[in-house]
Amino acid sequence: MENKKAVAVENAAEDTIDLLEIFRALYRRWVWIVFTALVFGIALGMYGKFVVKDVFQAEASMCIIDSNKEVSISDLQIGSALTNDYEGIIKSRVVLTKVISNLNLDIAYKSLYNAVSVDNPEATRIIRIRVVSGNKEEAVDIANEILSVSIEEIPHVLGSNTPTVLDKADEFFAENTRRSVVSYILIGLMAGIVVSCGVIAISVITNTSIKNEEDIQKCSGLSVLGTIPDYKGGKKRKEKIIWPDELPFSAAEAIYQLRTAILYSSKDVKMIAVTSAFENQGKSFISFHLAYSLSQVGKRVLLVDTDMRKSVLQRRMGLEGVKLGLSEYLSGNAEVGQVIYDVGIPNMHVLFSGKLVTNASALLSAKWLRTLCDSVKDSYDYIIFDTPPVGVVGDAAIVSSVCDGTLLVIENGVTKKKTLCQIAAELEKIDTNILGVVQNMVGSKKDSSYYGKGNYGYYYGNNQNKK
Repeated sequence: MENKKAVAVENAAEDTIDLLEIFRALYRRWVWIVFTALVFGIALGMYGKFVVKDVFQAEASMCIIDSNKEVSISDLQIGSALTNDYEGIIKSRVVLTKVISNLNLDIAYKSLYNAVSVDNPEATRIIRIRVVSGNKEEAVDIANEILSVSIEEIPHVLGSNTPTVLDKADEFFAENTRRSVVSYILIGLMAGIVVSCGVIAISVITNTSIKNEEDIQKCSGLSVLGTIPDYKGGKKRKEKIIWPDELPFSAAEAIYQLRTAILYSSKDVKMIAVTSAFENQGKSFISFHLAYSLSQVGKRVLLVDTDMRKSVLQRRMGLEGVKLGLSEYLSGNAEVGQVIYDVGIPNMHVLFSGKLVTNASALLSAKWLRTLCDSVKDSYDYIIFDTPPVGVVGDAAIVSSVCDGTLLVIENGVTKKKTLCQIAAELEKIDTNILGVVQNMVGSKKDSSYYGKGNYGYYYGNNQNKK
């Protein structure tokens, strides 16, 4: 069994990329994707309209062959081979500085050099000179002046015939090379889609938390006994246990299903420890509502709060006047009858944690805990132990070793797969009977991967609550 768990933990660490899960995440967040695309599109469109300036391109060309000479294939080949030479001359410091001087341009040689491009169409002896500038007239003037100066310089440098002017630059044919605003918007839309989809995909790939029942079974081999949907509805309700009549219909039904699973799990399971990997994952909520639900079908239930380090049960239930509890009993300062309280719920009693102590593990590991179980188990059909988080302290393991079974509470979208596997493996080392896993807060904001608003429980529950 230990080998099996070890393999499960190793497999949980080696998460594979689930393309179907990524597609589902993209589908669920399509509104966010569209919103991001619109933001990018509008932003880039505004950038293209108000920030990007006009850039005009003017073109002039020359022919580097004697018009009186018959053109041969070798001439064309020589023309292509000498393209770099002509480009070097046309963009040389001699030519460009003369152009700057002739036109009285307020521009540096390097800037003009970057604004000029020269090319040679394939299988021709034509040299095209292109100039880009923010001013159309300036682009035309510079292109024509470069053409004129180059024609004068080329024969002196190469010792060849004077090139022939083919075309001079003209304002009518000068093109504005700036992208249109529409093209910027389209680029922004595409960029927004790519970025948002990339972020979602990365979040899915890097998210190693429990997202569904398949994750639980795959990484730990445990079955899911209950799936509790989000009962807070985005509201902060950490100060008080949500009483049964305050629960949404879907959450109440999920508690009933968990109760049914417990009732039919085994006749020998009477003492149940409820724990979680870490705090604030809903173990106290599950403990209380499971105990309450069992009491509603006529079962005599005792709820025991064993978290003597950081108990929240009494405070969240809003009860006062409780002075003695588990810590007093385990330390020998109180009798059983003094620490069990009637909280006004038929068939249900509560044993609170009592005074908070630092040696909780020492008290729980003493014979008093077993003595407590032996003294009360005949008086109750079920004893539910609300334990500290098993991933934080060892108290939960001690309590679990005394109980008939243990429930592991996880919060969907929060509890990591590897954490669940490690905890399950540790509990099995001490021969703990793990009854199964309870998925809590399914469909909350932290768990956007599972329950959606299209869920039948959500729909039916809302209508039921309205009635």
